[in-house]
Amino acid sequence: MKNRVLMFALAGLLCSLVLFGCGSGNTAGGSTKESVIYNKYCDIVSGSDPKKWDGFALIDLDGDGVNELFATCIDGEREDEGIQPYMIAGYNKADDLIVNDELQDGVAGAGGYRGSLYYIEGKGILHESMVFAPLGLPADTIYELKDGKTEIKDQGEFSVDSYDEAEDDSWDPFEHGSWSWNGETVPEEKYNEMLKEATGDTEGSLMSEIDWKDKDAILEELKKYTSVK
Repeated sequence: MKNRVLMFALAGLLCSLVLFGCGSGNTAGGSTKESVIYNKYCDIVSGSDPKKWDGFALIDLDGDGVNELFATCIDGEREDEGIQPYMIAGYNKADDLIVNDELQDGVAGAGGYRGSLYYIEGKGILHESMVFAPLGLPADTIYELKDGKTEIKDQGEFSVDSYDEAEDDSWDPFEHGSWSWNGETVPEEKYNEMLKEATGDTEGSLMSEIDWKDKDAILEELKKYTSVK
């Protein structure tokens, strides 16, 4: 009888490790920095609202050997169907989790904004390349993942000095404005040089083309990093 009770207890313990080893705050993988961070990712995914975040990926954005957790909204509810939201969960030196959820790209339904967000894996850099209506004026924002937080590192744009909607189609906005980088007016050639420098002369990969996984699939992948070795 005692042996049978012991068998049931062991079976229950194994089930607990399988079911709750990822996403419960459990650090079954040990007390290493990596297992603590990945278990926190499990908690985020397990507790996420599928209407907001339903696509996930693990990418080592900053190249330190520990993946960041990326998320997006694929089939959920978006405020603007044309805008694709993104979230990147990182961590600081104290292993505190930091959620960056104000990233986006796409085409605004009301017009005015068209953007593409690129990530440069291993470099900790994001590049948002934008065009603004009605004149098609370009702009760029460079983000850097720094101590777990995405911070604006550089910004550039082309702006017109003046614009009259009555102008005909032959009016070229690029003959009536200037380029600027971090608030300083620069020639177009200098602008392009600064942009290349900020991105390491690397185009990066489109966030929209990531192989996003659903909740169950990413939790299964996270078990590789949180289960007992």
